[in-house]
Amino acid sequence: MAKKPRRKCANQNCREWFHPVRNDQVVCSYACATVVGKEQTAKNRAAEKRKEAQQQRAHEKTERAAWRQRKASVKPLKHWVDLTQRAVNDICRETELSEGRGCISCGTKTAFAWHAGHYRTTAAAGHLRFTRINIHLQCDVCNVHKSGNIEKYRAALVELYGEEVVMSLENNNTPHRWTVDELKEIRLTALADLRSLKKQVAA
Repeated sequence: MAKKPRRKCANQNCREWFHPVRNDQVVCSYACATVVGKEQTAKNRAAEKRKEAQQQRAHEKTERAAWRQRKASVKPLKHWVDLTQRAVNDICRETELSEGRGCISCGTKTAFAWHAGHYRTTAAAGHLRFTRINIHLQCDVCNVHKSGNIEKYRAALVELYGEEVVMSLENNNTPHRWTVDELKEIRLTALADLRSLKKQVAA
């Protein structure tokens, strides 16, 4: 029988050339087979540990997501309304500040604090609380101490949008009950717009 082509021993500490007896023989001796076998066993165990660790991390991630979902599901609707209102107020306020506008009511461009003031209040028209043409930059004096300074607020809205748009806003009295999904979508849109605005300002 012809000898099979010689090959190098798979034992890295040996690497001697030998003629294999079988096609699947990769070591030159029993001693080298023992060494390679132990190395392969160690590699297999390490691979199993890595796989187990990955599965454990995936399980923990799933558990955390489920926990967050359970936690979110028990939060009252007001929680989501407040979060959404904050995001919408932020984009409305920051947009007008970036444009160099002043208070919608008195026109001042200096204020102790800037607010996002609603023309129709959230208490009187909760269905318009996230409508952006109903929300504009206001100084703290007009928004807090002058209850919105509504007459001047209206005059400025008419100048911006026209009488017809303002009257439509005033006559919109269709109630709406917000859902958590709606609130999340509105909030995510506002946050995305805010991120985009900040990038534009920083550019």
